[in-house]
Amino acid sequence: MGPDELFQRAVIARRYYLERKTRIQIAEEFGLSRFKVARILDDAVESGMVEIKIHNPASVDVDLSTELQRRYDLEHAYAVTPGSTAKADRVTAVAKAMAELLQSILREGDVVGVDCGRTLTHIAGHLKKLPSCDVVQLTGMAGAITANGTDLVRRISEVSGGRSWPMYAPLVVPDARTAESLAGNQQIDETIGRHAEVTCAIVSVGAWSPGASQVYQSLSAEEVRALEHAGVCAETCALLLDAEGHRVPGLDDRRMGISESTLRAIPTRIALATGPEKVAATRAVLRSGLVSSLVTDVGVAAAVLD
Repeated sequence: MGPDELFQRAVIARRYYLERKTRIQIAEEFGLSRFKVARILDDAVESGMVEIKIHNPASVDVDLSTELQRRYDLEHAYAVTPGSTAKADRVTAVAKAMAELLQSILREGDVVGVDCGRTLTHIAGHLKKLPSCDVVQLTGMAGAITANGTDLVRRISEVSGGRSWPMYAPLVVPDARTAESLAGNQQIDETIGRHAEVTCAIVSVGAWSPGASQVYQSLSAEEVRALEHAGVCAETCALLLDAEGHRVPGLDDRRMGISESTLRAIPTRIALATGPEKVAATRAVLRSGLVSSLVTDVGVAAAVLD
């Protein structure tokens, strides 16, 4: 790499890490794509030009996190050690780590996309301060009113001070005609139109078993069995996956949410998963390439590396 390229890398790293410019702002300044900017920032870290220190890392297993990042080519990877083996402690530890990651990487002008998920809803309680960011709901509603994406969008936007774009629609609807009709609703259409502006998505990992996926809970027993027979092992943003991470299109015409192509185009896509019941599903989601980062507990991390 020549001196001009090294100088540009240093300036771009300074803009992002010290001046807190967004990737989009940097891309516009230098006439680059935001994906090129992301690659330059990654190179700045990998080359040692930028050193990132994690403060108070007692709860993060650095070795497991590093191996996760390398094995699955992830942008961010946190393998968190909870205070105990109790489910509540695992959820709290992972949600807190996700909140800390968001507070570290978000910049003013970023747009946060939010999936639904019970563990995801615990993030907001650990957010102390965020830069001004709009918050967009990526998928429809499922579960209790205090445990769905709409409520999480509201709570995060209260911290960030940005606009909120909820999606007042079920996560899965009865048929394609209903989905098409709802997509024509002005409020839902406006939210879907914001999906392409999202710069950081936080998504859940759903396992194909009772209590481990809000998609699973939204379907009849017959539908669940049929999709299981089709090979469904996991889902994220209601996009169904088999154990190898290949897409299973069983609900594509009935799900209310971000499209696969739009999700993949988001620069930072952080999945959150915790608990032994999520191991196979987490591995499938990582293999799919639908996410670029993972926050999980040490048990899941060790299992997906095995």
